Amino acid sequence: MTYLKLYHSLIKITIVSVCLVICAGGFVRMTGSGMGCPDWPKCFGYWIPPTDVSQLPLDYKEQYSERGYDKLDFNVFNTWTEYVNRLLGALAGFFCLGLLIISIFISNTRLILFSFFLVLLMGFQGWMGAQVVASVLSPYKITIHYLIALFILSLLFFMYRSTLPIAKDTLISINKKVLLFGIFISISQIVLGTQVRESVDQLLISYDRISIISHLPITFEYHRTMAWLVLVSNIAILFSHRILIKNLVELKIIILAISVLVLTGWLMTKQSLIPLCQLMHVICAVSLFICQLSIFLRYFNLAIVKSP
Repeated sequence: MTYLKLYHSLIKITIVSVCLVICAGGFVRMTGSGMGCPDWPKCFGYWIPPTDVSQLPLDYKEQYSERGYDKLDFNVFNTWTEYVNRLLGALAGFFCLGLLIISIFISNTRLILFSFFLVLLMGFQGWMGAQVVASVLSPYKITIHYLIALFILSLLFFMYRSTLPIAKDTLISINKKVLLFGIFISISQIVLGTQVRESVDQLLISYDRISIISHLPITFEYHRTMAWLVLVSNIAILFSHRILIKNLVELKIIILAISVLVLTGWLMTKQSLIPLCQLMHVICAVSLFICQLSIFLRYFNLAIVKSP
């Protein structure tokens, strides 16, 4: 196996690992485990988190009172859920570092620069995760954290396309403007959805899930209205690429993702924000963005990196 083939294989593994981190992050939010570890990078001062409250000092509530533990109790499920999320993030970071090392052996300047930038982004993402914990889950910082993850995925897909052995599936120009509009709407909707999710977390302190919809801020109305734009823009994407639906797996996933987004959105509105629906909603929103981006990159015959 040449270094280029090894690099290309590792990119695919890295993409999967980053997607797992995003899914794990959604599970953390679904279960309310965001403050399962009140410090970073350790967890309650340990590299391996405690499994029982007896392993913590008697005054742990006072030690972490600024992180909300004056009102919280130790929960082993939340702690390990957050810790596994961090481990998956660290694993993805090691894969990115591996990409940088392999790129040096390929001896392609552009590939080295992209790989180095990817490592920097992963490092910044780790630091941003620490800031999220330090801010006790600030909605603004959570949104930035989420957007960085999407940017990392975008860069990985770009690098994946740039290192394909043969760029034989480059698309002819159909209607890139429709696709770009769909991508813009997806990103905007994800940002709004993140803000709505944080409002839900704050309102759950005072209200139950049955009545929480009526107390959500105006952001929720924006999010619900833009859902129609998401639907219309993706119908336009599917229509403009209809001759390729049998050949492009991305288009098939878009159909599935839109269907699940509509279903879970309706269920959450009518059935009191079911946590599992929230997780599926997030996963499908990210899947939709990934598929749109992947199709967009197919329009360009990106320079193929030659193995020395």
